[in-house]
Amino acid sequence: MKSDFSSIMREKRTEKELSQTALAAIIGKSPQLICDIEAGRRSPSINTLVDIAKVLNISLDKIFLKQ
Repeated sequence: MKSDFSSIMREKRTEKELSQTALAAIIGKSPQLICDIEAGRRSPSINTLVDIAKVLNISLDKIFLKQ
């Protein structure tokens, strides 16, 4: 099941014109992991979540607190 973060992540990534492969390279993870997170098949670790949020300028408090 897709989370709010998965949907926002994909939206922000495409707004920044980053491919899944490019985002994966920036944070040092596999493109498959990025694909799986966006599809809701996997959840990121806290460290990966923070790395993605930094690159995509996503406020984690807004996602977790749904503000």
